[in-house]
Amino acid sequence: MIVAPKDHLLVNFDLAQAESWLVAYLANEPTMKHVLQCGDFHRETGQKALFGLTDEAWDALDKDQRKTMRYTGKRYNHASAYRMGPTRAAEIINKDSDQPPYVTVTVAESKVFYSKWHEYYHIKGWWQEIEYELSKTRTLTTPYGYVRYFLQPWGEELFKAATAHVPQSTVAEHFNGAVHPELGIRGGLVEVDRLLVGPGHIRIINQSHDSILSIVPRSCAREICEQIHKLLLRPLICNGEEFTIPVDCEVGERWGELEEQKRNVGEYEIKFTC
Repeated sequence: MIVAPKDHLLVNFDLAQAESWLVAYLANEPTMKHVLQCGDFHRETGQKALFGLTDEAWDALDKDQRKTMRYTGKRYNHASAYRMGPTRAAEIINKDSDQPPYVTVTVAESKVFYSKWHEYYHIKGWWQEIEYELSKTRTLTTPYGYVRYFLQPWGEELFKAATAHVPQSTVAEHFNGAVHPELGIRGGLVEVDRLLVGPGHIRIINQSHDSILSIVPRSCAREICEQIHKLLLRPLICNGEEFTIPVDCEVGERWGELEEQKRNVGEYEIKFTC
């Protein structure tokens, strides 16, 4: 339904696995940090944490099997980090089972996956830190210095909301253009708007949490997209550690048919294939 105007392209930028990066550094979880820096986080979780497969066994699977296992890893990465129990995780996954890759899990399987996830990634100490902070002032502060006061009754629902808050809020703050006090690096959507939307070079037609869909002139698409990439790709500091969340880019003429652009580690080169 959304198609680029004549002589233009649709370009979508989003932060890659952004909330998982925040969870890894907030929890100071070494395995999670290593996988995010060096590999495919959702594949690692599905292949090794949940199904216990070696690389050779993984390579022997067909494409659909790998896709299913990676998808399962992705769903438990989101659910388990934010204190979702195995029964609720199974309900949510099964609710979406009418869509590709058509994955269903039983409650018994979900309990096994939940246990294996927490054996592979150790974040419950971070949960305890959150509860301790809440017990003192009922507030949490994001790495960008924003403070939230929690009004919910003391208990599990409060802990779930508080656990999700800092990663989700920080991703939005970072993407929108908050400036970290220790780094002072401007960027994000605010700078994209100031430098490229304001002068009329591009139009942004949708923002969803940590992604933007833009209309870019085909004649200067590469140059403009490299500018956007640089503005979104900037470091932040969490628990005294500096890291950079990768930025993904998709390009095409129709929103439902965008093609992912190749990204080299350390250097980002956008290759327009459409």
